[in-house]
This record gives sequence, structure tokens and C-alpha cells, in this order.
Amino acid sequence: MPSPAARTGAQGVRVVFADFGRGKVYALVENGEHVEMFYSLEDMVGRLSPDTIVVDSLPGKLQKTAAEIAKTGIVFLRLKSLGKLSEERKSNGVRKTDENDVKLLRELFHRHPEAFQPLFTSPEELEVRALTEMWVELAGLKKTTKFTRTTFDNPITAEAHKTLKRLMYRLSEEVHQKALKLPLYHRAHEELGLRGPILAYIISHDTIALTTLPRDKLIIRYAMTHRPNRRRPLRSQLLILLARAAVLHGHPRYSQIYQHYRQKGKKHWPTILRVAKRLLRDLRQLGQRNQKAGPPA
Repeated sequence: MPSPAARTGAQGVRVVFADFGRGKVYALVENGEHVEMFYSLEDMVGRLSPDTIVVDSLPGKLQKTAAEIAKTGIVFLRLKSLGKLSEERKSNGVRKTDENDVKLLRELFHRHPEAFQPLFTSPEELEVRALTEMWVELAGLKKTTKFTRTTFDNPITAEAHKTLKRLMYRLSEEVHQKALKLPLYHRAHEELGLRGPILAYIISHDTIALTTLPRDKLIIRYAMTHRPNRRRPLRSQLLILLARAAVLHGHPRYSQIYQHYRQKGKKHWPTILRVAKRLLRDLRQLGQRNQKAGPPA
């Protein structure tokens, strides 16, 4: 029998956990109590309308079907190591059945979302990744040419700086147009009023973490904790740059947060980190939201 959400046509069923056996699909929704059985993957998708399907592995005969389904925007996640599910059975003292495996899969996903990885990556996401990686490299060169231009009076360095500046502007516009095809970037642009290569880099490289990790683990992943004399990873540096740019350009939401903490006596750097944490939280909420909300007020 389909779930209540599926029977009534209600929206909000986002994550579905699935296991395959005996020519059937066994599925459990995020907050469901009972495992449901379907005769095909297409039937399960049509009845439950998931945004994300989590599996331990995918049978070879379903690879083509899943690839077609993934083109509609549905994300497939699978276990990095199949041994994890076997360990879960032993630690819980349950026997191997399709129904038990799909329940254990949900428990494992909730406790260790980092144990899963995307089964498919869209061509659009790969292209945005490549373009934003190029942008990061050019940004480093631009910084070098700017320093050299201001240190030495050499026309070549000035020309190099101007050329890179012009290329980066064109590349930024290209990245934005390509990244609008990524659902999370599109939401962030429409609902948060954010855009640009830094945002596109974070989303194209880290959508799975943004949509699966709990807030405390995401904060650790982005090194938004006290780190005396320790270099931050690139994603952390870019998130901070995005927060600084939002404040510098007077973003109505993030500049207000900045001013709030500054008025409370917080120094500039800790306040920027607070803005970065809020921005990260907002991206996570967008990624994990069941339904798309209206544009920001």
C-alpha cells in the first residue's frame, strides 16, 4: 500500500530509502513507519515523488533506468562501502531481509551521512565544477599580478592584470548562467539573492554535504570553529569570502546580521565568521527543504 502522502498526493516526501530483492523494490520514506513494496523503480518514484533516493547498491539491470530518472533531477546516493550494512546488521542483531536492510539503511544514513556518495553526477554540475576551479586559479593569478603591478612600474604587469580582470568578469557571467541549471544554486539565487563563482564552486562541489549533513557536522566540515594558527580548507576560505562580499555589497540580510553583532561589540573577524555560519545554515536549509518556499521578503 502507498504511504499516506502518496495516497493523498501530499508534497514533502523528500528522501526515500530503497532496497532491491526478488524483482521488487522495498522503500521506506524519511518519516515512515512501514516498508512499502513496488514492482518497479519507476512505480516507486511515481508514487512517492522523492527528491533523493538512498540505496546500499544498485543492481546492474536497473542502472539504465536509474540514469534516466536521475536526469529529472532526482539524486541517487549509495553506500561507499557495502560492508557498512553488514556491520549494521551484526551490531543490531537482525537477520538479512529486504525489509530489515532498508530500515537499517535509514538508521545508518541518519548517523553517518558521510558514508554515502552520489551515484550519478549531472553533466551540468561537472561543467560548473570545472569552470569554477578555473575561476579560483585565475583569482590567484589576478592577486599576484595586482601585487606585482603595485610594486613595480612595469606596463606588462598592468596589461596582465587588466586582461585577467576582464576574463574573470566574462567567466563569472558564464558560471552564473551555467550554475542556474543546478537546483540549489537556482534556489540560493532566487531566495537568498546570492550569485557568483564562489557560490557556484561551493554548491557544485559540495551539494551532497549541504543536503545531508547535520548542522554541527557541516560547521566542522567548513572549519567554522576556532582554529588558532591552522590553515582553513579551500571551501572554508571561499565561504568566508562569500560572507565578506555579501557584507561589503550591502546584502540586505547578511549586512544586517553583521551590523547587529558589531553593535554588540563584536570585532570584525569574529563577526564575519558569524555571517559565514549563518550563510552556511541558510544553504543547508535550502538544500534540505522539502518544498521550495517563496522568494525572500
